[in-house]
Parts: sequence; C-alpha cells; structure tokens
Amino acid sequence: MNNMKVLPDDFEEAFIGFTEKNMKSKFIAIYDRNKCIEIAMRNLKSDKDTAIAWFEKNIDETLLGEYDPLILFPMSYIQYLGLFTAMHNIKDEDEDDY
Repeated sequence: MNNMKVLPDDFEEAFIGFTEKNMKSKFIAIYDRNKCIEIAMRNLKSDKDTAIAWFEKNIDETLLGEYDPLILFPMSYIQYLGLFTAMHNIKDEDEDDY
C-alpha cells in the first residue's frame, strides 16, 4: 500500500481498516478512537480523562500529513444527528420559542 502510515504498534488492535483518499492509490489507515483511548489507559495505567488528554496531545495533534491515519469516532446515525444538532445549536421545529 503506497505511502500508507500507521499509528505505533501499541495501537494495532484499534486498527479497523483503510480508505482510499482518491484514485491515486493513497490509502489511509483508520483507527477506532474508543479503542485507542482504552489502549492508552492500559499503557499509561491511567483514568480515561488522562488517557484522552495524552492521546489528543501525542497522537491527534500530530496527524496533519496527507497520508496520516484517520481516527474514527464510532457512533450510531442517531447519535451523530444528536451531536450535529448540538454542535450547530439547531432547535427542534416543534419547540416553542417562549
């Protein structure tokens, strides 16, 4: 796989697949964020908040390159719609304005 980058071996069990970025055979590895956090918790022997902070600083913030892995936030479609609605402060049309 041409130019594909991966996370350190510690995160191998969080690997869930890959995607093609475009027709130029640029494969991008995909990792499950929840599993990455679980691995960080185990490796650091820490709580979830500490593992999240470590992961964001040491992994998320370094993934800026064209071939760097994607970190997937697994959720249902309904969860996504709720998150999207909350992030964009969208009100339900049936809600009263008063």
